[in-house]
Amino acid sequence: MVQNMLLLKDKNVLYAEDDNITRRETSDILGMLFDKVYVASDGEEAYRLYEDERPDLVITDIKMPKKDGLGLVRQIRKESYAIPIILMTSFVEQEMLLNAANLSIDGYLVKPVELEKLTFTICKAIQRANKELGLIALGKQLYYNSATQELYRNGSVVALGGKEHELLQLLIKNRHRTVTKEEIGAGLWPLDPICESAIKNIVLRLRKKLGIEIIISVRGVGYRLDIRNLSRPGI
Repeated sequence: MVQNMLLLKDKNVLYAEDDNITRRETSDILGMLFDKVYVASDGEEAYRLYEDERPDLVITDIKMPKKDGLGLVRQIRKESYAIPIILMTSFVEQEMLLNAANLSIDGYLVKPVELEKLTFTICKAIQRANKELGLIALGKQLYYNSATQELYRNGSVVALGGKEHELLQLLIKNRHRTVTKEEIGAGLWPLDPICESAIKNIVLRLRKKLGIEIIISVRGVGYRLDIRNLSRPGI
């Protein structure tokens, strides 16, 4: 769950709801999860925002004025089946949900929605739409976002220098084996002769920023990542 929620930080959501109180409360919550939240009070306004902003996720109430949620979804689905969509309703109405069955809906939420249920449904929807993307776990509360090419520690981005970033990417790409000093030198300084002291300095700086002993030195060969942390469940 933590990995998927971190992925939301650089994504935008369109939220359509006609009830003022629900719209305000839910949009505040979404604002803590997403980079931007586009809010609409009816289906027509929501579709205009969809066309203008091209959000990464749509969350819409079923019953709304001017254009209801199902009408909005049908209009969006005419041009895109890729964008994840979540439907919200104040009640479970079997006929309306059956009508939505052929619209490739990624989740259904019955109001009032609990925070845990909301975040779980959002993360599942985003995961479906971004199967090729994801965070690589490097340790407890330490992740590399392969989509944004950012390192996260305790939920915050860690600033890396150019060579530090190149080394981290090289180690992650080859995380199931040892990367030789020759490979590191050729990757980071392709036009210069191999300098072991330069490699050691970059490794030391990267280790310090990672905050955990994940870069293992293999004597006489090179360096590798501790893949036990990469595959540990629950991280």
